[in-house]
Amino acid sequence: MKRFLTLKWATIAVCAWALGTAAVFSSVARAAEEKIDVKNAWNEGRYEALQETSVSYVESYNRSVLARTQTRATFDWFVEATPLRADGVRVLKLKAARVMIRLQSDGADLAYYDSDNLLRGDALMKNVFDNLKKSEFLVELKGGKVVKVVGCEAFAKTLPTGESDDEKNFVAHIATIATPENIAQIFEPLSYPLPSEPVGVGDKWTTETPFALPVVGEKKLVLDCSLKTLGRREPKANVVAESILDVDLTGGASATIKIEIDGKYNLTSGVASEFISRATANFELPKKNAAGEEIVVEAIGLIRNKLTVAKR
Repeated sequence: MKRFLTLKWATIAVCAWALGTAAVFSSVARAAEEKIDVKNAWNEGRYEALQETSVSYVESYNRSVLARTQTRATFDWFVEATPLRADGVRVLKLKAARVMIRLQSDGADLAYYDSDNLLRGDALMKNVFDNLKKSEFLVELKGGKVVKVVGCEAFAKTLPTGESDDEKNFVAHIATIATPENIAQIFEPLSYPLPSEPVGVGDKWTTETPFALPVVGEKKLVLDCSLKTLGRREPKANVVAESILDVDLTGGASATIKIEIDGKYNLTSGVASEFISRATANFELPKKNAAGEEIVVEAIGLIRNKLTVAKR
């Protein structure tokens, strides 16, 4: 279940937006009644992207907490956006500057990793993070969509096997982060709420996106979106979106998942300055208690991703 919670959203987000000149977009921002054409595209340049993720999961029965876990992760990425190719593809070169992961269960630390604060003797962790920082991941975007990710396989070959259970668990956890699917999912959610035509402040629209969930399979993510505000001093667009999914899981379990998105896009630089996604999942899980009786456990999972992008 924890894997279901974290796979799609544990890692969320880098993006971009709308090509054009500062003068054009400034005039649009001052005239909020006009329509703007919002697109997902990187401008050429170098950026720093700070990705912060937190995952909380709580199981309870009759108001008594049965289990509580929490994961917090920080990824500091250096991103270089290359010139747009003739075929419409822009390549993003992604390198990790810092990685911090903290796993907690019922208030106790299960694991804590920080590439900038490794204690002496953590030779295996230092080796893994050193190789991660040396690795380069290439993400190809076309029309705002991820079409290819390169570099994960090369990084996976640098991973040691580990000797103790803790080392093996650590290596396995890092391996699940640096996969083509998860690297792509940093970028994909940012294209979910984009309108297909020019919009003005207060305009509403709906988007539909294929959405793969482990165990469940492919679902359709339907987002109700709107352009909330346009900046007047700076040409920034604030797009918000929301969706609710009801899914049936294995073993008679079910879940209702609410997804909320708040994206602030800088229309001059073409990059989202801040993007926040929040997924709240309410589960009903059939289980047996200590006496062997069938009970239905209620569980709440909360996943929050925040991405901040700044020009280098």
